[in-house]
Amino acid sequence: MMKCSTQVPNILFDEYLPKLTESELKILLIIIRQTSGWIDRYTGKRKTRDRISQSQFSLKTGLSVRTISETLKTLSQRGLINITGQNHESLNYSLDRRGKTKLFYSIQDMQPMTSTNANEVPKDMQNVAYNKTKYTKENKTKEKRLPFKTGNGISISEAIRNSGYLRKFGIDNS
Repeated sequence: MMKCSTQVPNILFDEYLPKLTESELKILLIIIRQTSGWIDRYTGKRKTRDRISQSQFSLKTGLSVRTISETLKTLSQRGLINITGQNHESLNYSLDRRGKTKLFYSIQDMQPMTSTNANEVPKDMQNVAYNKTKYTKENKTKEKRLPFKTGNGISISEAIRNSGYLRKFGIDNS
């Protein structure tokens, strides 16, 4: 195995990749990286689970917290990930996770898709609204200078010319 690399199960590429959304793939890869990508200092073996916060998921994937929550829920329901608490209690349902501050994530053993579980991972979910990123371009336009207007609707320069102000101070306005 190459140094500074993480092994990813082949089945993820061979069977699941075409059926996962972009956000599901990102979350799965982060969980794989944070678990099997590290060696546990106590056991000397690859980690089987890791505590990952919402902010870590957001920072590493670029996804919003809402998208992360929805994606974790979906991956858990499909049996692709396992969510546990500090004492290894299963927290795969969102109600079980409510109020918990330390959540640990692990990858379930990925099984080849059979006709019964193939329907659990819907195809072509890339067009889901929460997966879309909005890009806006800021158009800089040249600022138009409008003449200042007085209360009666004429410009200030016209008001000065018409008022005799310039003649009063001996300024020629011809």
